[in-house]
Amino acid sequence: MPRETSKDLPNLSKADWKIMNICWAKGKARAREIYEETLKQKKRSYWTLKTILDRLVVKGYLKREKFGPLWLYEPAVNRTEVVEEEISSFVDNVLDNAIAPLFKYFAKEDNISEKELRDLKKLIDKIE
Repeated sequence: MPRETSKDLPNLSKADWKIMNICWAKGKARAREIYEETLKQKKRSYWTLKTILDRLVVKGYLKREKFGPLWLYEPAVNRTEVVEEEISSFVDNVLDNAIAPLFKYFAKEDNISEKELRDLKKLIDKIE
């Protein structure tokens, strides 16, 4: 059976994105490890996190396997692919296919790194 692409998957909620970013960073991890990482962002119960993880499995973003008494969770889709699809949807639906507002936004950001700025300049040069 072919793997679903991110286009085939339902949208992620804000809470889902936070959990998925942790999962993408960790790779394969126990629910407890993911839970402890989430506590750095927001206080929530372990069982709330387990519900979110299980929902992400049902949505197709995570895979899980039983390892003794533990469940191991692992991303089922590539982060880059999901982010690109989300950006494409945002540009299409919110910006009506105009990308200039994104560059204006980046130009105003104080927290953009020098490397990110160089990368953006390279992209603009490539487009020209």
